Amino acid sequence: MPIVQPSAATSREFAAVALALRLLPRQIRNDINRETRATLNPVWREIIGQKATTRMDKLVLAKGAKVVPGNPTQLVAASSRKPLSSGLVPDDRNTAAAFEFGSPNRNATETYDRRTRAGTTSVTRHTERQLPWRKDGGRVVFAAFTDIAPRLASLWVQIIVRNIAETYDKK
Repeated sequence: MPIVQPSAATSREFAAVALALRLLPRQIRNDINRETRATLNPVWREIIGQKATTRMDKLVLAKGAKVVPGNPTQLVAASSRKPLSSGLVPDDRNTAAAFEFGSPNRNATETYDRRTRAGTTSVTRHTERQLPWRKDGGRVVFAAFTDIAPRLASLWVQIIVRNIAETYDKK
């Protein structure tokens, strides 16, 4: 399951927000997490849905796309544990990675022996034909994160600042 999370090491603003979240009372953190989930989930699911162009992208990567609030907030995709009709489980790390990054050799074959009533037969199968071509930067999840990261970060910081201000204005 691909998980993308912003790092406090890359931004002073994220470092400040991460520190502020650690120092807040539990009730305020719970309110921030609740609002983070409610606000960012639709945005993340929408961008993942736009980037998932093929049927398998939608079934494997877009299903289970969600925001896991916390410190730091995590953006998750391919977290569905419900098997597809083929038996493929999207939550499997290898499955999600294969559909996100593709295959370097779509013409890979595997040969094995199969028993029939007539005897043993050698069978050759193309084992990676259903995967997209290799793309190192990712095709759906990582591309979506690249496009929407500044907006999500801004929304997250706004949620935190607004909740802190509202809580302390009431007192």
